[in-house]
Amino acid sequence: MRERHSEDGRAQLKLAGFRVGDAAYAIDIMRIKEVIDARPHVLRPVPHAPDLIEGVIQLRGVVIPVVDLRRRFGVEIDPALERLNKLIIVSVRGRILGLRVDRIIGELGVLAESVRPAPSLLRVKGGTQEFFSGVCRSGDEMVFVINLDALLDPNLGRPSPREGA
Repeated sequence: MRERHSEDGRAQLKLAGFRVGDAAYAIDIMRIKEVIDARPHVLRPVPHAPDLIEGVIQLRGVVIPVVDLRRRFGVEIDPALERLNKLIIVSVRGRILGLRVDRIIGELGVLAESVRPAPSLLRVKGGTQEFFSGVCRSGDEMVFVINLDALLDPNLGRPSPREGA
């Protein structure tokens, strides 16, 4: 994550906040290419695509895979929020990817020292990386900071071999 320094010299992170269901999440703002409305873009399913890919859209001639974070996090999809849905176009492991979210919160300036490691119970078993890189507060709300590089881990959200047996 990119840091800048506040007036008192303390390191500050620039995060982009958004909502998925009732929860608040954030990602490194420097990973975002753009934020667009989801509605006008036709989402086309792709046969045999990995489960985490909802489908693809075409944006200015570029085909972009879309991950619906509501599905990814197991959050019930609220049809009343569908009109507010946004796609956050990000760079993940050198690839361009769209993340479908319910709403955008906006830029969050958070002191680097206030971001705590994600509790061990939030770690996904069987995943090769930590999905949440940390947890912080924005006002009275807890915000989960997503490790975008772990987003494409095919084991994310699946039981480990011992749990599935």
